Amino acid sequence: MSDPQVGDARDNVTSLSISPDGKQATFGAIDGSLTIWDIDHRRCICAPITAHHSIINSVCYSADGHLIASASDDQTVGLWEATTGQSQQNPFTSHEDGILTIGFMTDSRTIVSLSRDEVVLVWKATTGKVERQFRISMDARSLATLSNDGEKLLAAHRRGIRIWNTVTMESIKAISLEGPMALCVGLSKDTAKVALGMADNSIRLWDLENDEVGWPHLEGGTELPLYVAWSPDGRTVSSVAQNATLRVWSVESRQYMSEGCHTMGPIAYSPSSSFIVFPGDDGSPDVLEVPQTPHLSSTFLLNLPTTAVFMHHAAGATETEPLCGVSGDVPTANTQHAELSGEPGRPPGRKIFSRIIGFFSPALRRLSIREEESGANAPATYENPAAVAPGTCRGMPQQSHMLPLSSDVVILFLFLSLN
Repeated sequence: MSDPQVGDARDNVTSLSISPDGKQATFGAIDGSLTIWDIDHRRCICAPITAHHSIINSVCYSADGHLIASASDDQTVGLWEATTGQSQQNPFTSHEDGILTIGFMTDSRTIVSLSRDEVVLVWKATTGKVERQFRISMDARSLATLSNDGEKLLAAHRRGIRIWNTVTMESIKAISLEGPMALCVGLSKDTAKVALGMADNSIRLWDLENDEVGWPHLEGGTELPLYVAWSPDGRTVSSVAQNATLRVWSVESRQYMSEGCHTMGPIAYSPSSSFIVFPGDDGSPDVLEVPQTPHLSSTFLLNLPTTAVFMHHAAGATETEPLCGVSGDVPTANTQHAELSGEPGRPPGRKIFSRIIGFFSPALRRLSIREEESGANAPATYENPAAVAPGTCRGMPQQSHMLPLSSDVVILFLFLSLN
């Protein structure tokens, strides 16, 4: 792709969607152009498409990955073949105002679209025929988003949150919202939770099933949030702030795990939740590998099997302290070795050994069980040839990290330290 084509998309991406297989990303731009990207190779699948005459507010892939829909302020919806970028039919023109958001239902042929005049249209992609039409209540600053299956529409405004069922055309939930104004919204895949980027720089997580804030705010940002997204697996929430900082939070710990990337554009998770796509500096898609959760800072637990090992208490340790450490800690020197053994250079006697094993055995069993559970629950990751280390962006220098210690290495280290 030539440099002028890249320049056309640079710094003006307003909407983004990832294909169901995680291999493509489509960018909608402020000038109405549409660009379909191969994520792995960072190249266009086809030449940028002059899709609309105004800003593209929303783009979306069909569930089968064959179609792309684009919605614009020019009051039209475009449909495009995902592998070639060819237009599938004439633009859909039944809306009478700019279109805010668009989505496919699971049949990949039924489309839901919402315009600024508060009108929702449910129509067939193959014919353009409107099957259902209803009106919702919004204000000029309302935010709207559709569920992954297109069956629920959420609108957040200053007075609260309201959810509609697009099949029955009924309002199914209303939640009062107090405090600062919401600036951006991200709905979880199961539609049970919503993340709101607020005017006080915080990210608020709402439990929609219980009609309340389910967790304390995700704080740490110093600038207004522009975009927010919830991972498909529900474990992380990401946001882009006004200072172009991209942050990833752990929902469980409520702490941000990564903030090394910078972008002013929208963000989207891969279907596997393993990486985030966002517009890079040259207008092509960049990738942030999502750190694994839960994030325990630099603390680690020694995942040892229930095997007899020689071990000493660290200075100041008591018999009620857990077996844990912090990466980078220097092992405590074995100053009591000779005193415990009664003979210089020899390991402690059986009495001391038995007391140590009796103290650590319960902890070792618990840690062994935790290792098995964490391995069973580990999510599968998408094998991206351009993948980088978790928490870093593609193209960023990767810092060295301490490798996880295997049980055999830890046992060998402890044995050698006693001889």
